[in-house]
Amino acid sequence: MVFSGVFSTALVVVLLLAQGGPAEATQVQLFSPSVRVNGMGQAGVALPDEPAGYYNPSSAALSSPAHTLQSRFYLSEMPIFADASSTITYSYFAAQAATERVFNRLSWKGPTRLRAAFYGYRTKLDSGPVAIPNETSTAIDTFFNAEVANNIGISLALRSVVDLGIGATARWISAEILGAEGSAKTYDLGLMVVVPVVDVVKRLTRWDFARNHPLRPKLDVGLGVMWQNRGRAAITYIARQGPLVELNLIPSSPLPATKRHGWSGSLGMDWSSDSLTLALGRVTFSQEISRRTYYPYEEDAYVPTAERDNSGVEVSIMETVSIRRGTSDLLDDYIDLKTSGWTVKSDGLFKIIAHFLDSKSPSSERDALQFLARHLSISWSRFDDRGWSLLSDDRSHSFIGLSF
Repeated sequence: MVFSGVFSTALVVVLLLAQGGPAEATQVQLFSPSVRVNGMGQAGVALPDEPAGYYNPSSAALSSPAHTLQSRFYLSEMPIFADASSTITYSYFAAQAATERVFNRLSWKGPTRLRAAFYGYRTKLDSGPVAIPNETSTAIDTFFNAEVANNIGISLALRSVVDLGIGATARWISAEILGAEGSAKTYDLGLMVVVPVVDVVKRLTRWDFARNHPLRPKLDVGLGVMWQNRGRAAITYIARQGPLVELNLIPSSPLPATKRHGWSGSLGMDWSSDSLTLALGRVTFSQEISRRTYYPYEEDAYVPTAERDNSGVEVSIMETVSIRRGTSDLLDDYIDLKTSGWTVKSDGLFKIIAHFLDSKSPSSERDALQFLARHLSISWSRFDDRGWSLLSDDRSHSFIGLSF
């Protein structure tokens, strides 16, 4: 019984330490909060419309409308190991505020806009209780394991002929494993350039593709790079009680210093009038190459690295239905992840309702309903992945998303 308890403890420690640090920095977890990016193979570093700076700190100011407050959250439960007796709960909450100033004299081809966004988000990976026999096998001790990352950041965007964004995120991490507590601090940096090709041509040549027609073509190209977990940070645990003290283990978890770079492209057609702007159809491509480096504590020790190639495509119709596919390949390893997903959301329908209410006579009820239709977004999404090999069976996750 004693051997069984020690073996179980050691196994749990190995599995937990294999997960590394917080949810966004692990090698095994490979899970991120956006169901859209997950369905596109987790290639999000160059997508300019993902809020709160999770995939690129520079995207917050590029994605946020001026003078607004936004929030978004997902809640989900998912199994990581197929034989695990408990599910791992992953939670995410994000909020950001943006403001903008217009400079009419800085650009000879039109106004220049400087936008600033302040954001924060929180991720939590809760592994639940772990029951382990004590050293005499006379009782069962229960320990709780969780990893929490609190993030705050700032992003600036200069919108002129092209859009340029920069941003930085500071992260505070706290973790608990089998009675041991640990913490770490790290930061991220990001850059992004978005070229709205149709708008650039119109601004430089004064030639309008639409020619006073409400149907307008859209072609955007984005380039992004992100440096994550700068400073060679590591979570160092202090074993105050529990099996780690008995086994004389003081675990440590270096956070991988990750560099991500990639591109995105979006082609579509919009309906644009005085009171209604609606993306009728859009196809978005995204690709990302990431390289993770794990720095050990010894200066002369070997530094392991891992490279990943992520790519995906999404088809969106009237801002209501989106279908996506993607792949995530860990080069020279056994993980070849195939992802898919789809989303049904209220954005397109709510915009049409708000447009219809504009033609009605004013009333307090109409104004309240119109305000909700313009600012509230509700979505239901499904995300599937296949090919986890040794880690788990194929997985399916459903999400309810709410943003305002």
